[in-house]
Amino acid sequence: MGTEAVPKLVGLEPVPGEAAASFVRRLAHLNGLPVKEVLRDAGAHRPPGELDPWAQEVFFGEQAAARLAVMAWRTPEELCRALPTLAAGTGGGRRPSVRVGPWPGQWTPLEPCAACLTRHDDLVTPVVLAGGDPWQVCMRHGRWLRSTSDGGPAQVSLAGLEEVVRAHRRRVRLQQRVGPYARALLADALQVAAAWWQGRQMGSETLWAGREAVLGTGRQRWAVPLVVYPEAVIVAEAMAVYERQRQWGREFDNGAPGWVSKRWIAFVGERLGMPGPMEHGGYRMLRQWTLQHRITAPVVDRLAQPAPPPGYRAEHLPVMEPHQGLPERGALEDASCLDWRLGRPVTALE
Repeated sequence: MGTEAVPKLVGLEPVPGEAAASFVRRLAHLNGLPVKEVLRDAGAHRPPGELDPWAQEVFFGEQAAARLAVMAWRTPEELCRALPTLAAGTGGGRRPSVRVGPWPGQWTPLEPCAACLTRHDDLVTPVVLAGGDPWQVCMRHGRWLRSTSDGGPAQVSLAGLEEVVRAHRRRVRLQQRVGPYARALLADALQVAAAWWQGRQMGSETLWAGREAVLGTGRQRWAVPLVVYPEAVIVAEAMAVYERQRQWGREFDNGAPGWVSKRWIAFVGERLGMPGPMEHGGYRMLRQWTLQHRITAPVVDRLAQPAPPPGYRAEHLPVMEPHQGLPERGALEDASCLDWRLGRPVTALE
């Protein structure tokens, strides 16, 4: 089917990050059409009568996406920029050109930032976002958007917690410098920080308790990623420094070969402004990480390696052991090399 056969409808602007099912439903309702008619015109053979974007997503092949773009008075490029699952091309290959199914595990439906939606005056139908993570940060309006599968609110104002927004900007810069491997490092850093929080170490009774007071939550597990986020980003940045040296067979700060670097752990404590708590117990979780990320090549082989090329610190890092098959989206702990999970005993980490 060519795009010339697509019926002419009233166009619709997508909300950045919107789920395809949400967009299709809004397009249908705006034009007073059944959802199944819009899906059929896009190429679906047996479309459902209605869509629930909180439970279902629509995946389009390339031709179907082009037809949807014509119906919405957009270009396919515009829709791909706005609709994450469309850009991911999950419906490609040998699958039907339009497929409706439950949300895959690596995607999370999220409620959009309420302040962002005020610029859209055509929102008579609710919007659902397609989240690559179980939570997102709206830097423009200072809101934490999250899945409610483990309780808690769908979005949290970050008023009084501007450091969380600043931390997210630092995370974006880290991703730009490091590349896809930054996701694994942030996942590891969040696991470390969550273990500190659960074990009441590091900033648990001071800095993090202050954030919990601003939120009015107390010690709630659903709030942990938000509460520890600024420190987790700092730890992830320090992990990137460590990994750049390991990539070239070097120990951090020219430490002795084969030695789990106390210098690096002290460096992290100083970066966090918590050298004392780090020395009195915080180091244990970081030591678990360094044991996973140690250099295994013999010393003689490392000494024979050439020096890193000029500008190597500006290059993306490759995905390194023990990380393999790094997932692009989904729960961050699934991208971590640390098998500890929030809620499990931390005594094994002693």
